[in-house]
Amino acid sequence: MEALQEADRKGVRVTIGEAQKVRSIERALDAVKGQQTELEMSVHEKTNEVVIKVLDKETGKLIREIPSEKILDMVSSFMEMNGMLFDEKV
Repeated sequence: MEALQEADRKGVRVTIGEAQKVRSIERALDAVKGQQTELEMSVHEKTNEVVIKVLDKETGKLIREIPSEKILDMVSSFMEMNGMLFDEKV
């Protein structure tokens, strides 16, 4: 629900299907949380892809990020370049 509330605060429109997907992912994250780890879910702003972070509970240090935000930033850049190349009508 946190991700949906965050999207609502930012004014992002979320479809019913997307909301169901987010709720399913949140339930799965709750099921796999460990004693030493904490899971955090967010949505990458430019690609609208779900990002899951595994954090150390004690230190808050990032253990793993799926998919990597750096990769999603790169994908976003490629999408922007693609749009620049192909937006013009011939």
